[in-house]
Parts: sequence; structure tokens; C-alpha cells
Amino acid sequence: MKVNRLIAFLSLYPLTVFADQPIMNMMPRWDGGYGIQVRSESIHRGDLLQGDKIAGKGFTEDISQLHLEGVFTWDKSVRMTVKVPYVVDAKREQLIAGKKEAQHSQGLGDITLALPLKNYFNLDGRSGSWTLAPQIRIPTKSKKDSYDVYDRLWGAGLSLGFETETAVLFFSTGGYAWLFEREDTNELGGHADLGWNFRDNAQVLWETDFKWEDDNSQTLSAGPALYWRFTDTIHTRIEWKHDFISKVGSNEFDHGNGDRISVGVGFVW
Repeated sequence: MKVNRLIAFLSLYPLTVFADQPIMNMMPRWDGGYGIQVRSESIHRGDLLQGDKIAGKGFTEDISQLHLEGVFTWDKSVRMTVKVPYVVDAKREQLIAGKKEAQHSQGLGDITLALPLKNYFNLDGRSGSWTLAPQIRIPTKSKKDSYDVYDRLWGAGLSLGFETETAVLFFSTGGYAWLFEREDTNELGGHADLGWNFRDNAQVLWETDFKWEDDNSQTLSAGPALYWRFTDTIHTRIEWKHDFISKVGSNEFDHGNGDRISVGVGFVW
């Protein structure tokens, strides 16, 4: 058995927090290791907003996606990751000329490549790591439709993360920034996660995410997650998050007040 294959499967990438990396932000920890994960994600947003005011109550947005993500480690501290999303079906109800109109989106999303660089440490009864991850976003097509889940813009990102755990407790925090080719879509965000290792192969967490865009859109979401390791190779995770703060640009209409459910399985070798 290679060293550290039994480390908890800490994170399957959430769409809204680009700082997270497959697989678990840290695995595999051995030279030449690699992994893949598949994740199903459902997002429901319940209202059409302008700023933090409800402009269209009950004007919903529903997004169903599949994510294929992978990682390869040249060295345990140097790895490359790729994230490929696919929109199975997306539908939103928009207010156009005073009437409710349904719009749809489907197809391949924008691809994200990253090069996470990790520095591990081991202390008395506690271990952890620092992570610096430069990233790029690659649009897979031009944005032509009136409704598209993805921005379809080239982007450059950088994230910084810290995590530490004992035999019982886990804590992780970090932040990220994205600059896109169009200035009004730049983005900042961060997260804080607290977990309890209630078995040697299982963990529950409370996760909090924050995102801000330079049109003053803001989202604060939080919720529980459960990780379970079936074998050294097979890991799974389920999470749910609710938007406790949801605000869009004051000069535009967009959907908010949402919930997200994500279920994933990962494999490492």
C-alpha cells in the first residue's frame, strides 16, 4: 500500500468555489499518483433578484450538471488538475417585457486547468498543508445564446489555502481571485470548513463559502457534507449548501436564494 492512501477524501469540487481542487485538494500524495472523479450537481434558485430585492418571486432557475475532474502528481507537492463540466439541462424563468419567459441552456462548459503547489507539515498530533494554485479558464465556445450557464471568457486565477487536522478534527480555509478578459466579471471568494472524523474512513463537515463579483454581486452559502471511504481506491462524498446571503448587481436581474446538492465518487491510484 502506498503511503497516505487512507487520508480522508476531503473535497469534491464545488462549482462556486474555484479554489477547491480534485481530488480532495491533496490526494494522491505520492509521486506518479493520479485520480479521477465524477460528480452530479443540482442547483435550484427560487427568485429573480435585483440587488438584494426580489424582482420576481417564484421566477426559478434549475441547473443539472455532470463534472469530470482529474489529477496527476509528478511529486506529492506538485500536481496538475483538470475540471470539465457538462450542463445536462438548465432552465430559468426570466422577466422579459413584463412577461415570464423560459430560457434553456445545455452542453459543454468552460474547462479549468490548475497547478496546485503544496507544502506539507507534520507536528505533534497534527498535520496539514499550505496550497498555492495558479489556474486558467478556457472557454469551449463563444457566448451567443441569451442564456448560458458559463461566462465563455478566458480567465486567470490564483488561490491560496491552508488545512490542518488531528485524529478527530479537521479545519480548512482559503481564498481565491479570478481575472477575466472582460473586467465586469472579476471575482473574489473564500471558504472555511470544519470537520469531525467520526470513523477512520468517514467524516462530516460544515462548509461555508463566500463569493463576490465586481458588479457587487455577493453570495454566502453554507451547509453539511459527508465523506465515506469504501476502499483505498474508492471514495464518495455528498454535500448540500443553502444561500444565506444572495445579492446580484443593482442594475441587472439575476437569480438567487438557492440550494445546491452535489454527489460524487472518486478513484485514486
